[in-house]
Amino acid sequence: MDALDYLSSVGGVARVGLLRANGYTPAAIHKLASAGAHQPRKGVWALPSADPEYLTAILNNGQLTCASAALRYGLWIKDKPWHVHLATRHCRGRGFVRHGGLRFSLENAVPVASVEDTVIHALTCLPDVDAIAIAQSAMQQFGIPQAMIESEISADYYGNARRLLAKADGLSESVPEISARLLFESEGLPFRRQVHIRGVGRVDFLIGSRLIVEVNGYAFHSSREALRKDMARLNAAQVRGFDVLSFAPERIWNNPVQVMEEIRAVLALDNEQN
Repeated sequence: MDALDYLSSVGGVARVGLLRANGYTPAAIHKLASAGAHQPRKGVWALPSADPEYLTAILNNGQLTCASAALRYGLWIKDKPWHVHLATRHCRGRGFVRHGGLRFSLENAVPVASVEDTVIHALTCLPDVDAIAIAQSAMQQFGIPQAMIESEISADYYGNARRLLAKADGLSESVPEISARLLFESEGLPFRRQVHIRGVGRVDFLIGSRLIVEVNGYAFHSSREALRKDMARLNAAQVRGFDVLSFAPERIWNNPVQVMEEIRAVLALDNEQN
C-alpha cells in the first residue's frame, strides 16, 4: 500500500519514524501533503480524519492507557471517560489524565498501551466497579494471569489496587453484576453469587436461603427465545418457593437506596413468615 493508505490504516496519524520503519522513503512521505495530510508538528503526519485520541497521544508523546485503552480492547467498563488517559514519561501537556511509564513493551503501530499496563493503570485510577471490570474482562478475554498482575503491584502503596484485583474473581459476568456485588458488600448484606439451584439453573445472587436477585441489562436477552427461557427459569424458582427480585442496571446505579429497601422488605417478610 502507498503511504497514504498506510497512514489511514493506523488511525490517520503517525510519526515519521513509523513511516520510515515500514519502508516509506522521504519522497513518499512528503507526497502526503498533496494528498491532504498535514504536519501538526515536526515529525508527525496526520489526516483531517485522524483518530482524535491517537492524535492527542502522539502529540503528547504518550500512549492510550487505563479507561481509554480499555475501550479500544473491548474490555468491560461502566463509564466512558471524560478525558483521554495517557501514559507518558514526562510531566508536560494538559487536557488528559496522566499515568506513569509503561512496564510492558508492545510493538504496536497505534499508540495504545498493552492490556497488562491498561489493567495496572485502571486498578490505580478508576472507580472500584470499572477497575474490577477491566481487570476481570482482561483476564477472561486475553488470558492474563491474575498472579502476574499482582506481582507488578506488590509494593505497599498498591494495597488498594491489590484489593480490587482480588475481587476480579471471575464469578461476576457483567459490569452490572459487579456493581450489585459492591453495593451488597457495602451494605453488609450476606450473599452468594452464581449459585446453581436444582430445577432452576444458575442465578446471579442468592441472599439467605430464599431470595434470588437477578441483574439483567437490556442486552441480556438476545432473542425472544432467551427471554422466554429466562422467564421460565424465574417462574420455576417461584414455584419452588423462592422469592425473586430482578433489577435493571440503571436501578443498581441510580437508585441503590431503593434497591436495598426492596431487598430488605422481602427478607423481613420472609422472617415474619418463618
